Amino acid sequence: MKWVKTILIGILATFAMDVSMKILMNTLGLMPTNIHPAAAFLYNLGIQSNYFSLILHYCYGILWALVFVYAFEFNFSVKKAVILSLVLWIFMMTVYSPVIGWGFFGVGNARLLDNSHPLFVSSTIEFIALTLSIHICYGLTLGILTKKIFPNYKGKTQPAQPV
Repeated sequence: MKWVKTILIGILATFAMDVSMKILMNTLGLMPTNIHPAAAFLYNLGIQSNYFSLILHYCYGILWALVFVYAFEFNFSVKKAVILSLVLWIFMMTVYSPVIGWGFFGVGNARLLDNSHPLFVSSTIEFIALTLSIHICYGLTLGILTKKIFPNYKGKTQPAQPV
C-alpha cells in the first residue's frame, strides 16, 4: 500500500509541476520553448505524440517520488524533497537539455532555429527561470504530500547511533 500511495504522490507532484508551468506561462508570459521537454526528447527520437510525452513526464515524476520515499523512508522532510528537485533540475540543465539540443542551461544553438521549430528556445533566462520554478514546485509538493501521507512511518530501522 505504501508504494501505491507513493505513486499517487508522484502523480500529484507532477501535476502540481504542470499546473505551475501553465500558470507561469499564462500569467508571466514565460514561454521559452515551443514544446514540453519530454515532447522535445521524443521529437529527437522521431516520436511526435503529446499523449506519450505526457505519460513519459508522469513516469519521471512517479519514478523520483519512489526514489525519494525509498531513500528517505525513515526521515522525510520538505527540505530534502526540494533538494532532490534541485538535483533533478541540475540534471536537466546539464544532461537532459543538451541531449535534447537545447544546450547546457539552455545555452545552445536552439535560439538560432526558426521560431516555429519545435526545438526553438526563445530565451535562456526564461528557460532557466521556468524550469527551476517548476522543479521547486515539484519538490515542495512531493515533500508536503509525503509528510502528510506518511507522518509517522518508520519503514526502515534507523542506523544505530554510535555510543
